[in-house]
Amino acid sequence: MKHLVLFCFLAAAMALLIVPAQAQWKCVYSTYDAEINGTGHNTPSVGVISENTFIALIMTPDARNFMIPYVNADSALGRKYTFGYGSATAGIYQLWSDQGFDQVTMLNAAKIVARPDSTIYVANNDANHNILVFKFANDTIDTFAPYYRNVTGSNSIFGIAVDQNGYVYVCNDTTSGQTDDIKIFPPFAQWTTGRNDAPIRTIDLPDGKYFGITTTPDGSKLFVCDSTNRKILKFVGTPATGYTADASFNFQLGAADTVEASTLPPVPINLAYLSPNNILFAAVDVHGYSSAAYTYSYGRIYLLNPNTGALASTDSSISIIDCAKWNLDVMGSYTGRGDGTAFGNASGYTSTYDVAFDENGNLYTQSHFGWTIDKWVYEGTLPVLSSVERISPEVPGEFRLSQNYPNPFNPTTVIEFTMLKSGPASLIVYDLLGREVKVLVNGTMDAGTYKATFDARDLTGGTYFYTLKSGDASITKKMVLVK
Repeated sequence: MKHLVLFCFLAAAMALLIVPAQAQWKCVYSTYDAEINGTGHNTPSVGVISENTFIALIMTPDARNFMIPYVNADSALGRKYTFGYGSATAGIYQLWSDQGFDQVTMLNAAKIVARPDSTIYVANNDANHNILVFKFANDTIDTFAPYYRNVTGSNSIFGIAVDQNGYVYVCNDTTSGQTDDIKIFPPFAQWTTGRNDAPIRTIDLPDGKYFGITTTPDGSKLFVCDSTNRKILKFVGTPATGYTADASFNFQLGAADTVEASTLPPVPINLAYLSPNNILFAAVDVHGYSSAAYTYSYGRIYLLNPNTGALASTDSSISIIDCAKWNLDVMGSYTGRGDGTAFGNASGYTSTYDVAFDENGNLYTQSHFGWTIDKWVYEGTLPVLSSVERISPEVPGEFRLSQNYPNPFNPTTVIEFTMLKSGPASLIVYDLLGREVKVLVNGTMDAGTYKATFDARDLTGGTYFYTLKSGDASITKKMVLVK
């Protein structure tokens, strides 16, 4: 009996010592900054085709560009070819061509998008600021018949995005006195052979400097990086009907996002939308070169609620990826990688300018000055945020909360509600004991009719209540989750 008691005591003690590792973001590999697998020079963007298959955009010392494909990549393997390394890339560029006399040099491109069908879109800055379209096939990046490109106009372009229907969105880099700052083009299969089609839709932005742009898969929400004001803008609508600004979205960098002694503040640079989690990812960093080490002490990716602009979670281990701190923890400094092959999961020289996802939700970014592509995973379960969209801007006749549909449901349901006037509002789901289980809305809403998608896959079956509040008005209804 004494042996049994001792065994139980030891087992209990061991159980207390075995603490599960905290879920966290982890860089699982970073392509070596060396000739064996490096990108070759400054790397501002990455386009992801599928897991571990991606395209690195390179900017040479004279601001020309080329692209390098990686297949089945890890830190030491995957690169299919190289145009050179370091100073050898000077004067090297990739050419868009119709295999005849129509040729465009890749120049000053800062962003590419790659699609699962291996199509690659480039926001190019030749004299006519073309959208260039390539294809990755047989380990080679090349144009394809009938050879797609389209002129965007006289302004330099930075950001480019493509929705699931093939609509292409580009964003002017710097705007002054322009009214077509965001241009939306139809799918490239509809472009004409003149290669100078006008956009089907434009959006006017205040004068300023703008970087990245992204959309939800259906194109119903647009997000734009406003570098001048260090914030992100949101628009709702469709390419067919047009877009309006969503004032209820607010993401603004502040005092916490500064680099001591730097004359260049961190700004949002590029964006990506993770579906079905309904999370907006924002790459935030100092955009521009400095030899001072402090430039590399900042570099973050924020996970945001696309409805409000708030962090996707109050748990910072979920909602903030501190790339610079990761480099410091792994390498012991903000700069350098030893001999270039000493570390396989840290980029060095943090310059996080881009974000993209593969089909499994893995995150890819890059180090512009570290000459790497980096793959990140979250060792845990990311939250699934509810989706809220305004379906009518018309001022309703009453403050109303509709019955959810379908009901009963599993695992998602839609809740429609109307705001009689603009103001603070909340839509919260509670369990039978009155405990808050999901916040669907919490912020300022304009007058109009909205629908919120509630995802309850993480909840147990049973009866729940949802309450809409605005000022002194409050409405509660019941719904049933069946599992």
